[in-house]
Amino acid sequence: MRGDLLILLADGIVILCLARLFLQAAGLSENHALLAFSKRSTDWLVNPLHKILPIKKYDPACLLSGLLLYYIVFTFITLVAQPTAFSVKIIIANFILAVLNTIKSAAYVLLIGLFIRMALSIKDPYSQLFVALERIYRPILSPVQFLKYGRYDFSGSILALLLWIWLSSLSPQITRQINLWLLQ
Repeated sequence: MRGDLLILLADGIVILCLARLFLQAAGLSENHALLAFSKRSTDWLVNPLHKILPIKKYDPACLLSGLLLYYIVFTFITLVAQPTAFSVKIIIANFILAVLNTIKSAAYVLLIGLFIRMALSIKDPYSQLFVALERIYRPILSPVQFLKYGRYDFSGSILALLLWIWLSSLSPQITRQINLWLLQ
């Protein structure tokens, strides 16, 4: 139970780190409330890594901090559950789970961004946030741009469906397979 709460807390922090990464890469103003909130919420985790990884167009420290946070959480849960059964197999499994959960958090960020983009396209299509989200989604949605019908664009629906399949079906199946591998 406590392990689930730790993973949930890590999910929230990593989602903020990845939102920071995407919004900075899209060129959103540093003064925008969403980017400022995600930066203030994750500076304690990301800033120490900036000494190793300099900021470029993409901030690799945001991605690495999320990956490290998941790895630390999974390792802590493993050590609390079975302090004597720590092995190379568990280290590898924790790393794979950290990568898998980082990808899952990125999928959540993209899914949330799609809904925000949809709402802004109706309410305020000229806002800074909408322009930044367009910079993020335009390359991702370009293969399915043929789904425009007049003024309506259904290409985001395909991405939302793919992300939902990943989050609800594929990611849990891979996690189950890793857990079964650990039990062998």
